[in-house]
Amino acid sequence: MGTSFEVESDLRKTSGSLNDPRGTLSVWVGNAGNRVARVAANTIMALKSSTWWAFLVVVAAIACVAYADNRVEGVSLGYLYILPLSFSAILLSPRLTYGIVVVCILFHDLFGPPIHNVQGRILHNLAALVGFAFVVAVLQWFVAQRNALNDLTRHQRDELLKEVELAAEVQRLFLPSSDLDTAGFEIAGDMHPARVVGGDYYDYLARPDGRMRLVIADVSGKGVAAALLMSATAAAVQLETNEPRKLCEVASHLNKELYALQDDGRFVTVLLGELDPRNGKLKYINCGHNPALLVRADGGEAVWLDASWTPVGMSPEMECSLEEITLAPGDIMVWYTDGLTDASDRGVNEFGTKRLLESVRQHSSGSAREICDQLWRDVAAFTQRDSLDDDLTLMVIKMKNVLEPIHFPPFSD
Repeated sequence: MGTSFEVESDLRKTSGSLNDPRGTLSVWVGNAGNRVARVAANTIMALKSSTWWAFLVVVAAIACVAYADNRVEGVSLGYLYILPLSFSAILLSPRLTYGIVVVCILFHDLFGPPIHNVQGRILHNLAALVGFAFVVAVLQWFVAQRNALNDLTRHQRDELLKEVELAAEVQRLFLPSSDLDTAGFEIAGDMHPARVVGGDYYDYLARPDGRMRLVIADVSGKGVAAALLMSATAAAVQLETNEPRKLCEVASHLNKELYALQDDGRFVTVLLGELDPRNGKLKYINCGHNPALLVRADGGEAVWLDASWTPVGMSPEMECSLEEITLAPGDIMVWYTDGLTDASDRGVNEFGTKRLLESVRQHSSGSAREICDQLWRDVAAFTQRDSLDDDLTLMVIKMKNVLEPIHFPPFSD
């Protein structure tokens, strides 16, 4: 009821004003005021959505052109308005830009050389309007194409990042999900890829007879290609570990499988070992990998398990033989990839094996996890950089005790 009453009252007021000439004038003025208010509101919204500094530059440029056009006699400089209009078409909104075109036409007519012929003046301004509008329309079309291309590229980049992140999640499934802590030893490891995905791999796999297979590998190169070869390496190692094969046979089968998978000269350095917690014996094969570090508990003597064979996947055939070393309670082994020792600071100084040994000795009283975490912190503190140049992977094995020998099948190799 209240609404209908107000509407009827407004209608009576309007009809009365239409009969009165003064009322008609007031209605016309009111409508014009509403239009001006709407135009002003749209202009303010356009200004809010545009870049203020770009708008100020355009205004200043138009003022300079108008001043020069007014000072120069006999020659029209109206074509110079194309420069601020081009800037506006690229950086400001279309609605605001076409408003600026109208302003430029007014300035062009006001400050340009006087044309006393009305028709000539109209044609002159109309030609300027067509030229300015054409330039603005072409530039805005190019800007729209550029923005569409940027949106498409951004969308494709986001989709690719999602796929790479999914690949990284799949890659992490090949790595141990947790640290290992048994009565005889404890193992902790970490992989820090230089990119979203990496070409390093480490694992520890229990054998049915109580022994533990240890492996760390580094694919040549980095990025997606290295990550794919790393996944193949991880799958092959896990498959080979489930078979009752000797370590040398595992390395030979792994070499054949990886050699058949790639044809671009890539290879994989592998350190493969088998640890028996009952007597502390470690049998290993180092195929071109960085020498593992063994720090003895009594005196901190350092022993390096150097490479004795070529990397895996370089040739169709590979021959190798086992190396053996005995671990004692308190001994610490660090298996790592070259991303650790080759990590460099801003002065291109490498972390190196000397700092690695000092860090292990300094923190030898901690657990395998504490030593692993501290090594990573030492490398990060040394490099003082936000990113790595190469994938960094390390695995720390600390002997807690040598278990009493019990009956178990002898080593197959």
